[in-house]
Amino acid sequence: MTDQELKVITLLAREWDYTGPPGILDISDIVAAVPLAPSETLETIKELFSRGLVDMNLLKTAVFLTPEGYETKEKLDESS
Repeated sequence: MTDQELKVITLLAREWDYTGPPGILDISDIVAAVPLAPSETLETIKELFSRGLVDMNLLKTAVFLTPEGYETKEKLDESS
């Protein structure tokens, strides 16, 4: 997992922990919160989506973790 992917997954996992599953955030909030260029953030979200770690609402304006995405984050935390 790249550093960029880890930043996005960590942010969504934090939202999951605070508000409950699935940890929904608007894409604009993710872009504002992670220290990446907007284009890099969007590319990272697309990559995570293609691997089934995140999903999007029908309008493609919000992103949330899948159960697999949350499990991936937990496994990464355990290994570090």
